[in-house]
Amino acid sequence: SHCGTDAPARATEATVVDVVSSGRLWHAVLRADPTAAAAAVARGAEPLRVVLLHGILQSCSCWLEVACALSLRGHEVLLLDWPHHGRSPTAAQIGVAMSADGFLLSLERLLAAVGWAHGPPLALAGCSLGGVLALKYACAHPARVARLTLVAPAGLSEPAWNLPFHVLSRLVGSLPHKLAELCRQTPTYGVNEEEVVAVAERLRPEGGLRVVVAGCDLVHTPHEAFWTSLVPPSNFSLHRLTSHWWLCSHLFGLRLHEEPGCWERSAAQPRSRL
Repeated sequence: SHCGTDAPARATEATVVDVVSSGRLWHAVLRADPTAAAAAVARGAEPLRVVLLHGILQSCSCWLEVACALSLRGHEVLLLDWPHHGRSPTAAQIGVAMSADGFLLSLERLLAAVGWAHGPPLALAGCSLGGVLALKYACAHPARVARLTLVAPAGLSEPAWNLPFHVLSRLVGSLPHKLAELCRQTPTYGVNEEEVVAVAERLRPEGGLRVVVAGCDLVHTPHEAFWTSLVPPSNFSLHRLTSHWWLCSHLFGLRLHEEPGCWERSAAQPRSRL
């Protein structure tokens, strides 16, 4: 785990209400603290259900501290391990392709299984691969996503000058390993810029898109000009001296859980009828 030595102690403060490891993605749903949820409603906010998505070669433990903090702030939180990661089965064992679309299908099935495929929209957050999969879900189900937080996300083409990325991606893609099949889709994983812009424009009126990037990221370069054209300065953070791997492994240190705009909306906003 990259979550710090106090992660187990933090985990005991939240209640895991559902853990399943048979037939689909390994996942856990953390119960919302009822007192905190009531306090949010009293100040006119609606705590959203939160889905946290990890990156490649990680597991849901990278989000553990954030998940526990959010549950204590009144949110239900879903953690999961992607196929071939953490405690989840392989893609073949759960009947999906070893691709971004296959991983998206596994997420859709999981949300249906836990009863989150309908009802009020969700707050999604993802880092790296998890970021582009959160984007893909928002593109496929726009009415289901009210808040979207992206940390060092994949999904945009890499510039020609980023030789380390192009060399490394070809090398990894040539390896005889199942994950190499997924890596061959990097960096866009089937997402185009027009789709990203459409998601950003839909979320813009409520400030629903939050982006955090690393200035020294040679895995998925920060694309500062692109993101700052889509989100207000308050919703964009550039950590100039930080690498991709550091950012994705220190998620609690970003203090995103302390930003209500990432996880809740005004209770006066219309609720989804889905």
